[in-house]
Amino acid sequence: MGFLDDIVSTGMSALGAEHSGLFGSAMQFVQSQPGGVSGLVQQLQSGGLGTVVSSWISNGENQPISAEQIESVIGSDRIQTVADTLGIDSQTLAQGLSQVLPKLIDQLSPNGQLPDEDTIQQSVQTMKGLL
Repeated sequence: MGFLDDIVSTGMSALGAEHSGLFGSAMQFVQSQPGGVSGLVQQLQSGGLGTVVSSWISNGENQPISAEQIESVIGSDRIQTVADTLGIDSQTLAQGLSQVLPKLIDQLSPNGQLPDEDTIQQSVQTMKGLL
């Protein structure tokens, strides 16, 4: 289970101990997106962040994404709705996503491409069990 442990560890360390629960919230957000991880990646690419997202999937260095970019592409209403469901502030969710998404997508695409959605969903379900 090293691969999944790495994802969880990366996500937790990205947020720091005081926000470790936010990693689980970020995972729930990703799963709530139409099309899951693949749908989110496609939405970010369509929103003008193709180069940024491609850096997460490729084997090179991950480019950062800001909370503002996430809100702009996903929509502040959608971020607020999910944040309300999770019981956290929308800015906290957007900031957490900006820290977790590059590492999460990078870890889910170890061969420079996203696996099929079934494989991703199995990985995500296993990760949730580790939290």
